[in-house]
Amino acid sequence: MASYDGPYQGNEMFKSFTKTWHTTVYPAISPSRPEVSAAGKTVFITGGGSGIGKATAIAFAEAGARVIAIFGRRIEKLQLAAEEISKANPEGVTTVVVEGADISQRHALEAAFASAIHKAGGGKIDIFVNNAGVLKPSNSLATYGEKELRESIEGNIIGSFNAIQAMVPLLAPKAKILNISSGIAHINPLPGYWAYASSKLAIVKMFDFLQAEHSDLSVFNIQPGVVTTELNEVSGIPGQDDVALPAHFHVWLASPEAEFLKGRFVWVNWDVDELKSHAKDIKESMLLKVVLNGVPM
Repeated sequence: MASYDGPYQGNEMFKSFTKTWHTTVYPAISPSRPEVSAAGKTVFITGGGSGIGKATAIAFAEAGARVIAIFGRRIEKLQLAAEEISKANPEGVTTVVVEGADISQRHALEAAFASAIHKAGGGKIDIFVNNAGVLKPSNSLATYGEKELRESIEGNIIGSFNAIQAMVPLLAPKAKILNISSGIAHINPLPGYWAYASSKLAIVKMFDFLQAEHSDLSVFNIQPGVVTTELNEVSGIPGQDDVALPAHFHVWLASPEAEFLKGRFVWVNWDVDELKSHAKDIKESMLLKVVLNGVPM
């Protein structure tokens, strides 16, 4: 059994795996650290035109990525984001690729990925960030509309399914896969958000299977904080975290320092130095996996 003796109080809403709870960036996850360098890496990010996706792309540019390809439905948003991403790399070594694509449309997504690889000069994807998704206004299970449910399934479950199948043939050996999920997938039910919670939990399981079936990959499921974004505004829950926190955490998670978290579900608010202090416990137990409490099978 693991010797971990948490959890701890994170903030007024959530418990925490670590004693320290972060709401903004801190030195250990800085993209400027040589230990988390993305030099020479090709990074693909769906939903990269705004919010957490754009911030993550900027952070990888700061970390020196060779290529950052961003995908989304709104090409004008992507083009504006690309300008910010390009400026974020102080050495000018990052090539930013923009591709319009709706992840719910399989053939269009495959074409966008292939085009991005071509524009990048060939090669393979080293880091894939599955970030695109949709959130519908809250409504109870008993009164939820079938149309809204189907749209949620298309934009979340089918979209992630398409992204996985389109990107797997393009991955480099030992690629890092970051699924930007939500804590709603495993916290106690939040009335009104059953459809989003159900889809996020299904996607977590999907990426768990990706990890089980491709042991050479490093797959992570992530709660990216509560950040004020277009998607989060639909929820009506006030933002609590700086958008740069998940962005910097994602760069750290894709680095060798975080390899012990492979196959785990993590929150960006948790302190990485404390996480590293529990590396042995985590690797040798069911800690940070979504399982049946009391029966960790």
